[in-house]
Amino acid sequence: MMLMLPSAAMAAKTTPRIVKAGTTTAYSGNFQAINLGDVYFAGNAPFIGVVDTLCQYTQLRGTVASGGSGTVNYVQIDDDGAGAACPNNQGGTTTITAISTNGNGQVYYDNDPNPGRDGVLEIAGNQPGVHLQAEIEMPLVTPDLQTCHYGLTSTTPTLELDLFNGTNPDRPDSGSSEAQGSAAGQEFHLMTSQTNSFYCPEAVAAYATVTVKGEQTANSGVFNQSLAVIQGP
Repeated sequence: MMLMLPSAAMAAKTTPRIVKAGTTTAYSGNFQAINLGDVYFAGNAPFIGVVDTLCQYTQLRGTVASGGSGTVNYVQIDDDGAGAACPNNQGGTTTITAISTNGNGQVYYDNDPNPGRDGVLEIAGNQPGVHLQAEIEMPLVTPDLQTCHYGLTSTTPTLELDLFNGTNPDRPDSGSSEAQGSAAGQEFHLMTSQTNSFYCPEAVAAYATVTVKGEQTANSGVFNQSLAVIQGP
């Protein structure tokens, strides 16, 4: 859990500068992304059709440089922030575990007025360090637990997530004044290097909106610094 963006928007991407919100002071350091609302996953399973999973909690952590390069090194996805499995539409639950989350991405500033974002995060495919396991119970289909392994494989296109500053009127959630990221159908593909169960969807698309914050005190683990993307350098 692809966004298809018009070529004009693609051409508008330029060098970014990650800053402390409301300033031009560069920010480099740790970040945390927490969901706003539900997190939704969907994939087409063989002989079943769409398998939907709805989670109430997701957290991502990583590092970002002021020039836009970044890494993700922690992912948590569950139904309550404490590890509970998420319900699915096949009468069961889905447990999502991050096996490894060594992934890299690049933020760009986007000065194109349509679709109204301030930036975009691009995450390239073919990153074997990203590995998520989904254990899917589907009692309406089979008594057997389905274990599926997803990641950024050689067939995964570049993922693009829209980024919005907290002052942007087009941000997905106007109730939050923090920087936000929006995933709208980004896909993770089955890892053929792993053993996957028969009913595993070949690809799973993710839909979510998250807030993104940094740390006022480096390496404190307290994410209380509002961030923004502006045009660099």
